Amino acid sequence: MAEMPNAELLRSVLTGVLTVDAQRLRTILNTPENEDIIFRPLETGGVEMLVVYTEGMARDDKIADFIIRACRAFDAQSDAAPQKRAQNLLKQAIDIPQARLENRLGALVEQILGGMSALVIDGCPEALLLETRGFEKRPVNRTFSESVVVGAQEGFVESLRTNLTLMRRYVQSPALITEMTTVGTRVPLRVAMMYMKGVAREETLAQMRGRVKSVTAAAVQGLGQLEQLIEDNPWALVPQMLLTERPDRAASCVLDGQIVLLADGSPYALVAPATLFHLLHASDDSFMRWQYGSFLRFIRMLGAVFSLLLPGAYVALTLYHPHLIPMALLTAIAETRAQVPFSALTEVLLMEFSFYLINEASTRIPSQMGSIIGIVGGLILGQAAVSASIISPIVIIVVALTGLGNFALPGYGFTVGMTILRIAVILVSAAFGLYGLILAAFLLLCHLCSLRSLGVPFMAPVAPFRPHNPDILLRLPIWMQKRLLFLSRRDSWMRKEGKR
Repeated sequence: MAEMPNAELLRSVLTGVLTVDAQRLRTILNTPENEDIIFRPLETGGVEMLVVYTEGMARDDKIADFIIRACRAFDAQSDAAPQKRAQNLLKQAIDIPQARLENRLGALVEQILGGMSALVIDGCPEALLLETRGFEKRPVNRTFSESVVVGAQEGFVESLRTNLTLMRRYVQSPALITEMTTVGTRVPLRVAMMYMKGVAREETLAQMRGRVKSVTAAAVQGLGQLEQLIEDNPWALVPQMLLTERPDRAASCVLDGQIVLLADGSPYALVAPATLFHLLHASDDSFMRWQYGSFLRFIRMLGAVFSLLLPGAYVALTLYHPHLIPMALLTAIAETRAQVPFSALTEVLLMEFSFYLINEASTRIPSQMGSIIGIVGGLILGQAAVSASIISPIVIIVVALTGLGNFALPGYGFTVGMTILRIAVILVSAAFGLYGLILAAFLLLCHLCSLRSLGVPFMAPVAPFRPHNPDILLRLPIWMQKRLLFLSRRDSWMRKEGKR
């Protein structure tokens, strides 16, 4: 892989000669071509200084009040040792709380592009990195794809600092550790790894650190791409990590011993390791009484089964096993399909494609028109297809139940994977009947059992069995839940029992 431009300069350190260091920074930052990179010269007490920052990423008032005025009021020439000017300035004049010394050009450039300001001083081989970020960002608001009835209503935003604050609000413990790193060899992306010290397994943490550090992509645009680079099986249709836009759910995962990744520009968190049951659980399950949560979770799992198997079962029964259908229902199906020129397989595939098309169209067009297109388009298309004897009414019912079951699943990525699996099940059922349907379901279960999430079995704690809380398929009373997830350490200090 070719090195970045100016790679040698990025690996060098400050010389202490302001003209040389300023020219190096200009070369790396491509000025004057980059007109939003500001080089503000400054002189105080006969000592020349230079403030470097990115316009729009840093706040001008902060730079004026806490850097330029502070430097002018400080007599830098009175220092006995020029090498200590930055250190003395930091101790005696700079009022910005987040400030540190730095001599590496690569680190200076990275932080300047991120919104911080660098103060380079003549005669000093160290520069001051000062927190002056003040770019525009979206405020914390309600979640869009993970709406709940009971529970917190705020969601992650695109600002990494805001997301870290949200996590700290929900988990106010010194054991919550935040490790910062970057991914991307040419365009670095700031990533934060959060976990509970003493709760998360050390081997899981080591594996996550290793995978993140092994990313060699030139640019990683958010957690969605990072997930694809660090997941266990990139060919699987089911996501092996959990994406959530809810800080309360991410906090719950951290308390259970899981690892949460946050990234700049990503309004959601990536949670690993995760199991199939995490993809089926919703945030408000834990905030409702156990009877309500269990009932809704049962409905959700029933919807997942309908979404995956119902169209395939209809195709298999009508093509190969009509004797298994009650006579009254079989007669009704035959009467409605008498004028339909297509086979059951063609009907189902046509309606499935139409349903996906309406769903995608209502998602992409402006929000003011989305609901109208979804409702009107579905009604008009379905009614017109039945009236024209292109589609039988029973197929409309089957596809509608399938779509409702698919929408009951919490994660959008999971629903897309279920859609692709459903088409495969339909085709296998059309080829082999109920035998193909059962075979497809069996192979899918075997595939799920073979998957891993950060090295953890994807179907655990059911297959393989691990001792766990009664909060997997159904949710039993909270006073019966005396264990953390099997993902946490056996000696975790958060356990209510001494041993598993």
